[in-house]
Amino acid sequence: MQFTKKLSLATLSLASIFALAGCDQFKGDSSTIAKGDGIEVKQEDFNAELKDKAGEQVIQQMVLSDIFEKEVDGDKIKELKDQATQQTALLKEQYDDDDQFQTVLASSGFSSEKAYEKQLYLYSLMSEAISKNIDINDKELKKAYDDYQAPIEASHILVDDEDKAKDIIKQLDDGADFSKLAKDNSKDTTANNGGSLGEISKGQMVPEFEDAAFKLKEGEYTKEPVKTKYGYHVIKVTKKKDKGSFDDEKGQLKESLQQEKMQDQGTVNKIIKQLIDKYNVKINDDDLKDALDNFISENGSENKGGEINSNQQDNNNKSDENSEQDNN
Repeated sequence: MQFTKKLSLATLSLASIFALAGCDQFKGDSSTIAKGDGIEVKQEDFNAELKDKAGEQVIQQMVLSDIFEKEVDGDKIKELKDQATQQTALLKEQYDDDDQFQTVLASSGFSSEKAYEKQLYLYSLMSEAISKNIDINDKELKKAYDDYQAPIEASHILVDDEDKAKDIIKQLDDGADFSKLAKDNSKDTTANNGGSLGEISKGQMVPEFEDAAFKLKEGEYTKEPVKTKYGYHVIKVTKKKDKGSFDDEKGQLKESLQQEKMQDQGTVNKIIKQLIDKYNVKINDDDLKDALDNFISENGSENKGGEINSNQQDNNNKSDENSEQDNN
């Protein structure tokens, strides 16, 4: 059960919030941008077509990106941009050559490496600005603290057969070494490390595994095999610590609650409406005047210009997907 974070280009495709944020503004221009025998495409005609097809989405995205940058201080903006650059470089390293990387980007809707990097930055910027405006009250924090369990360090042995798992438990009962049994029997990639999963937190594992692991005391192992979709596990908790005081834990608990609330489209749209009001945004172009109506209206729960609250998470790492349990 290896825990990896994989960068999903699909979740940053052109369908997401800032896909068109880099488009030129719709200004009249009589220059020719394409020409052939009897063929001519003028900039003004191109702009008019683009405005008609995607104008509301583009202006919405441009306005919101400006708002979000006003909500985040300059040092943080620089940090987010640097992170986007680093994340893009890490992704690029996963491919054999630049041509392969560019092909993957193109297939995911990105015109260039810079376009991908910009979208990483803009998503992180949006997350930072929205989370900053999500209020978490003391009652919510205290409940979260009461429910919170500190991370544990655990190891496991994963096999396909229940009888084999029971036999491993019997060997442990007879004094066998857990690490050696993991190396000799576990089909998981953690076998090479004696089955060690390192530190795990609540919500990171599949429920069956998590329920069994967090009930164990330090040094204990499961006396019955734990069945999950991956097979049968024998789990041992190698380290268990008490949670800190409320003051010690409230910072990370607040961050977790903010992330949870960011999954609610209504909450996100309500915050965006407040920010639009805060900066007195008005659209003067008659053709685009309704672009922000879904946020300004009282029941603006739908986003006709594109999904604002993307499923992408944790872009501060080299990935954006939630932790994934797999046997690879």
